[in-house]
Amino acid sequence: MLKILHVDRSGLFRKVMREMVMRTGHTVVSVAKSADALDVLASGGIDLVVTALELDDGNAENFINALSNSEAREVPVIVVTATDSLQQRECLFSLGVVDYMLKSELSEDRFRRYFDALVAGDELSRCMRALRVAVLDDSQVILSIVSRILSLNGFESCSLFADPLDLFKAEEGFDLYITDIVLPKMSGEQVVSRLRREHPDSIILSMSKFTGEKPLSNILLAGADDYIHKPFDAAGLMSRIKVNVRSYLLKKRLEKMAVTDGLTGLFNHRFSYERMEQECAKSCRYERPFSLAMVDIDDFKRVNDTFGHRKGDEVLVAVARTLKETLRTVDLVGRYGGEEFVIGFPETPLIAVRPAAEKLRRAIAALSLPGLSVTVSIGIAEYSCDETIESLVSRADSNLYAAKRNGKNRVEG
Repeated sequence: MLKILHVDRSGLFRKVMREMVMRTGHTVVSVAKSADALDVLASGGIDLVVTALELDDGNAENFINALSNSEAREVPVIVVTATDSLQQRECLFSLGVVDYMLKSELSEDRFRRYFDALVAGDELSRCMRALRVAVLDDSQVILSIVSRILSLNGFESCSLFADPLDLFKAEEGFDLYITDIVLPKMSGEQVVSRLRREHPDSIILSMSKFTGEKPLSNILLAGADDYIHKPFDAAGLMSRIKVNVRSYLLKKRLEKMAVTDGLTGLFNHRFSYERMEQECAKSCRYERPFSLAMVDIDDFKRVNDTFGHRKGDEVLVAVARTLKETLRTVDLVGRYGGEEFVIGFPETPLIAVRPAAEKLRRAIAALSLPGLSVTVSIGIAEYSCDETIESLVSRADSNLYAAKRNGKNRVEG
């Protein structure tokens, strides 16, 4: 959720803006004076400033100049006004505003797009700050320059290496590798190829003073994600990092979408089944127990028929959240289909699963949902090496339906 500061001497327009921002799901602080706005900014937490041209104690130009000399200088500013001129726009853009809008053109959709972009940008910034970065170059000058650029842009973890062998001796892996092409003891292609093999999910940026097509194509074929020419400036390096981090985040988001259920955020049916198969194989190989639970929401059809499918979705989300919060982090939780869930308990015999399932049943029965009481029936079974995953699921399912026949809101198996 974003926190917006709106500065306008018109009480009516402050009210209009407040209602518009609130409908988009964000919060707003409204003031009429630039002095009050600077006080709010000094307290921190503001993500965007929306200001009128004329204020109770001055104008937007003076306010923006004061803002640029404060600790909040990085907060983006949008100017909203009823008047327009090319000269005015040029002046304000020269002061660093990110946009200039006419009040007659304002719409909730336009602000929603701005807010969504800010949220996405904030996610990108948080991800970049948290990246573990390794910089490899035999020039201490380059190492110092890159380290300084990264530090000034908020990167919190940066390790420097002058020798590729030292990099590969490092016990930890890194999220982002920035490496020179011309190195002692190993070629840039060898370094990149090994990094890609050992760290397939990491971002690899290569840098070199060579500009020919062959070095570029070779290094990309070896596994680099991008290439930056020396000499480079801070803006050039950061733009390449941002582009690749954005692609990295998109890839991770797509990977997550491929294995999770869109409503509950749990593993989907296909991925749940694959993980259970893997756990069964490990159970046999290492002679360690593995147990399974099938969980079904009692009388779920009645919830949908009585209260509607939206309320049914709320119940599914609440149950899924309780599953995740109640179970261990090592347990595998998936939505099997409809109102049915599957839980895998690695290295856990049936005798230990029963109290865990009872705890889960009680937690769901204690859910506080307006006008609703929610219970689940649970069937449990322990894997045997002489059976298939289909057989294990079938046995747990049979116990689940026994729980239904025996009165619901109970554990069988």
